[in-house]
Amino acid sequence: MNTANIQFTLQDIYELHAQLESAFVLSPGVRDENLLASAVYTPFQTFMENDLYPSIYDKAAQLCYGLANNHPFTDGNKRTALHSMYVYLIINGFDITATQQDVENMIIDIAAGNMTNTELVQWLQKNTVEIDTNL
Repeated sequence: MNTANIQFTLQDIYELHAQLESAFVLSPGVRDENLLASAVYTPFQTFMENDLYPSIYDKAAQLCYGLANNHPFTDGNKRTALHSMYVYLIINGFDITATQQDVENMIIDIAAGNMTNTELVQWLQKNTVEIDTNL
């Protein structure tokens, strides 16, 4: 497992969103730069040198939750939230094992307000496995 806990930047999320814009018919653009920055940087905040979101699961969940609920993009917020969380997990040594339908249900539940951040952390703990990123 990669223990570096790679952090995303705004540019990373812009690029992930651009991939989705080219793959799907999405209205391009950012609706609110401040909400995007909040969603991207909140998972990596610290207080008195302690991570507010200490585990990979906490960080991945907050990233997804923030992007899905802040609606920073004109279109594709749920897709960007899910894609960003997935890529973040992969580069940090985890993969999602849930079925496509379960993943779709999860992101819809988040956007509808039917799943809390804590519940998403628990969902990730049950539906991910460690992978070897040193291949």
